[in-house]
Amino acid sequence: MKEPSFTQPAPSYRWIVLLVFMLIALISQLLWLTFAPISSEIADLFNVTTNDVSLLSLVWPVIFVILAIPAGIYIDKKGFVPSIRLAALFIAVFSILRVLATMSNNFVFLLIAQSGTAISQPFIFGSITKLSVQWFPQQEQGLATGLGTIGLFLGMMLALVLTPFLYLAFGVTMMLSIIAAISCIGALLFFLLAREGTLVTTPEASAAFSLRDLGTLSKKRDFAILEYGFFVCIGGFTAILTWLEVMLNSLHGIDIAQAGIAGGVMIVGGIIGSIAIPALSDRIKQIKPLVLINLAVGTISFYLITVFQEVLLLFVISFVMGFFLMSALPLVLEISNRISGVGMEGRASSLLWFFSQIGSIALIALIDPVKSLGGSYFYSVMLIVILWAAAFIFFMDLEEVRQKKTTQA
Repeated sequence: MKEPSFTQPAPSYRWIVLLVFMLIALISQLLWLTFAPISSEIADLFNVTTNDVSLLSLVWPVIFVILAIPAGIYIDKKGFVPSIRLAALFIAVFSILRVLATMSNNFVFLLIAQSGTAISQPFIFGSITKLSVQWFPQQEQGLATGLGTIGLFLGMMLALVLTPFLYLAFGVTMMLSIIAAISCIGALLFFLLAREGTLVTTPEASAAFSLRDLGTLSKKRDFAILEYGFFVCIGGFTAILTWLEVMLNSLHGIDIAQAGIAGGVMIVGGIIGSIAIPALSDRIKQIKPLVLINLAVGTISFYLITVFQEVLLLFVISFVMGFFLMSALPLVLEISNRISGVGMEGRASSLLWFFSQIGSIALIALIDPVKSLGGSYFYSVMLIVILWAAAFIFFMDLEEVRQKKTTQA
């Protein structure tokens, strides 16, 4: 098959387009996790339960699952810029409606507004590949995709660290007003600065997967293992971020500011690990052993969060957990590319993200019932630990994946 190529040198403007995309991706995750680090306070403010507050995070993966295929088809038909403009519009409008919901003290209105912001996510996730192939030469596409993903991580970090401090300083309405202003500025910048690049048509650039793809890929034993890994690991990590403040407060009496810092250093560790571990993988030409180490250390670290109560030690454990667990993501996506085969890479990664969102729905919803049954969030933690341990065992049975040999031109 003939390799796609640019008809002209990649323009330097590609970095501006990537930057404004990263800003929209960052804002989307900031909106997603706005309420996670202040769950107890939101529950008291709106006179609802913390389980009700978890719906504000749960609605994001629910809407992703519903819209993943339609959004992928829209991205493939309309292109990268119209798709992200649509996402930015939902982000701007519904971030403002969240402010109005708190002014009227109406939780149902707040949930509807949060659902509106969530519509942005499938368009953002599905457009990362389109951006990389339209604007970046082949040797830079991995870098572009990685930076786009880091934009998502930075948004998570800001939500977990910034939200508690804004809430404590200004209250919920002003906090959401500041975030809405950031959202509107980000949307405006994307509308003004984003452009379509030189379209490079490749089969793997497709953002949409079909039920046929689901059947074809899931029949492959190793890909089914990856599906389980995304279901429990990404889904479990999402559940942790959603419930972290409530868990740490219940288990150790950690306040919202300290819980926010713990979540923030977890994401910082993940960003650093996502750069360092893949670089090590490229150097030693090994993938599977590093994935197994990541899963093992990440699982043990999460269990240790229930054991130790000293705040600084919890910060260290959170960093280690993020460093190893999140850095497994690019490695597993590389395994996915090699299992799925040429022409299926984009659809395979979209399918794995789909499974991660289903896992997020299931595990966010299970945290509180398991805690109620056992009488402590320790049992909720152990549920995720057991699921991650099972993923480790399944990955041990994964066929060894070797780095592709590079050839001189």
